[in-house]
Amino acid sequence: MPRASYLKKSDYTAALFKGQEIGASAPENGNQIAAVSPCEIHNGVTPDYASTASSATCVEEAVWFLMRAAYGQESKAKDFLEAKGMEVFLPQQERCFMVKGKRVHKMQSLIPNFLFVKGMEAELKKYIGKKPLDFLHHYYVPHKDEEGKAIGKKGIKPLVIPEKQMDYFIKWNAVRDDYKLFVSDDKIPLSQNEKVRIIDGKFAGLEGHVFRIKGQARVGIVINGVGTVFTAYIPKAYLQKC
Repeated sequence: MPRASYLKKSDYTAALFKGQEIGASAPENGNQIAAVSPCEIHNGVTPDYASTASSATCVEEAVWFLMRAAYGQESKAKDFLEAKGMEVFLPQQERCFMVKGKRVHKMQSLIPNFLFVKGMEAELKKYIGKKPLDFLHHYYVPHKDEEGKAIGKKGIKPLVIPEKQMDYFIKWNAVRDDYKLFVSDDKIPLSQNEKVRIIDGKFAGLEGHVFRIKGQARVGIVINGVGTVFTAYIPKAYLQKC
């Protein structure tokens, strides 16, 4: 499995909104409501507005949901749902620890306590929040109309990740490269960056925007409400403008 690094704040501070911290939601832009990044959630605590709410609308087709599990229970949820025939994605990374003076490599969740499940909301309701998956719940985001008014009783809905973003995320996760990066911020400004497609190399087929990190050109792919994944260095000859 691949190992990903986390990007330090000093490495891309200039790319953030003025005054914005890593992992913080970007300022609201007009009627667009910024989702809270799951990596802002510590100790497995969901935002207050999502703790007891239910979805305002029911998705009737199989889509990718972001799910929150109790601490250390992601793999258990994955095994159960896959046994029920559902597609589950649990991104992991290899980390190195020093144990009694020796290097030990261990696979860990890229986004602790979170996993992605593809299915219909009505089907998932049969299992989530109920034994044996009483530790698994949807991750919710604000649900508002064009005027900024809450839709539904609670004004929230389960976070759904677009299919193409998930395809790219899964491909990125499958690539073994110590220099790829994950940043728990999906609100990095992209207006001045070119959108490109990688046409060669181990990351071929991915599409995103060009960023310069530590003096190197990389391609960043936004995963809505989750964060941004970055490739390792990509030669200019491997890039094609979209």
